[in-house]
Amino acid sequence: MKRAEAITDPRREGAMTRRPSTSRPVVVGFDGSKASSAALEWAAAQAERTGAPLEIVTAWEWPIAYGTPVPFPQEYDPKFDAQMLADDARRQVRQSHPDLRIDTVLVRGRPGRVLVGASKGAGLLVVGSRGHGEFMGMTLGSVSQGCVTAAHCPVLVFRTR
Repeated sequence: MKRAEAITDPRREGAMTRRPSTSRPVVVGFDGSKASSAALEWAAAQAERTGAPLEIVTAWEWPIAYGTPVPFPQEYDPKFDAQMLADDARRQVRQSHPDLRIDTVLVRGRPGRVLVGASKGAGLLVVGSRGHGEFMGMTLGSVSQGCVTAAHCPVLVFRTR
């Protein structure tokens, strides 16, 4: 009898039907690839549906050379390139979702680690996947697989055909 009362208790029912908080952002990783562009559009639509803000995260780093110096042009600036990429992503989303709150975040570091860090305050992390093979271990790229195993929130891997 007490169990039935607990189930019909309005406070308990409310807890079961309560919608998730919309104040936590939908975070999407963006690197300019076709897969990340598709993931960006899906994430923007999801943020709009749930009333959450969208946070576009772009990671950047200086290319690593193992033992051999790599000559870079003097004007080469990976942070500036990443900023241009993020600005383009923001404009792309703004056209199709004019009322959506959009934040862009640039972080120096490896993409997988950056996105796992960004997932700490997120309601959802969305990443694209290029999918290079037919076996499960091969269908996810290293970044998306790392996010799935280490993120602090639910992760959606958006795969294009």
